Amino acid sequence: MKACASAPGKVILFGEHFVVYDKPAIVSAIGLRAYAEVERSDRGIILDGWTGENPAIRASAYIAEELEYSGGINLRIWSSIPQSVGLGSSASVSVASAAATSLLLKGELDLELIMRAAHIGESLVHYRPSGIDTTIATYGGGGIYTRSKGFRSMDFNLDEILIINTGKARRTGDLVKKVKEFKDAHGEEFEKILEDAEQIIWEAVDALRARDVESIGKLMLRNQELLRRVGVSSKEIEDVIELCMKSGAFGAKLTGAGGGGCVIAVAEEGKINLLMENLGKSFEVMRCELMAKGVREDSFPDLP
Repeated sequence: MKACASAPGKVILFGEHFVVYDKPAIVSAIGLRAYAEVERSDRGIILDGWTGENPAIRASAYIAEELEYSGGINLRIWSSIPQSVGLGSSASVSVASAAATSLLLKGELDLELIMRAAHIGESLVHYRPSGIDTTIATYGGGGIYTRSKGFRSMDFNLDEILIINTGKARRTGDLVKKVKEFKDAHGEEFEKILEDAEQIIWEAVDALRARDVESIGKLMLRNQELLRRVGVSSKEIEDVIELCMKSGAFGAKLTGAGGGGCVIAVAEEGKINLLMENLGKSFEVMRCELMAKGVREDSFPDLP
């Protein structure tokens, strides 16, 4: 018997990095998904013939341990989410793997167990994950996340967003460290930046509920300026943002850790195609659904 589950990627619309310091961030699941298929075996937990440590294996193993299953599991993964660009790929893989294992061994999606397992899997990639990625991959939708209060769901009236991959890989831990170094060197300025970042969040909540895309774009640019000041932007990010604005976007900003990775942008409906055409000449551009469904039982894609 086999079981399969999928989980969405995520995009941070506002508040990345500042969430580490217990300020709110606005996050949404997106319509890119990771898939995991599992079946029982007589050996250990094996991912496509590879037994080394990784988030998928660790999350699956946690579920097996909690359910006191001592047999083996064969695990297969496929994902449409680009890796190492700030879209929550490793969390989605961890959640999907944990969910498929929960289905196989328990016959149901135990969401609390799945999220715990995925968080442990994520810890192999991110030394101290905030929990935001695994939360949104598990529950889907969108909302506000703070480290001390967890996730509070919220409805957006913004249906989609453009995600532009700069093509530059980066390490989240290095950028988190860079922000801490800025904080340590410029404590008073950093506290003011945190206040400004939180003010942007509450303005963005109103704009997202009202589907005020022009205001959302302006707030993205304000948020980007704060991220630029703490040192997590890059030439690649700034080049993409400049091209977005020249092509008619209302606003754009980095998403995730920065230093490369992805940029998000919003524009009025009539200019989306022009944006995609202009940006697509040089970058991978994805037009993504927001408020996507969380982890679910699924069918493994037919691969070529």
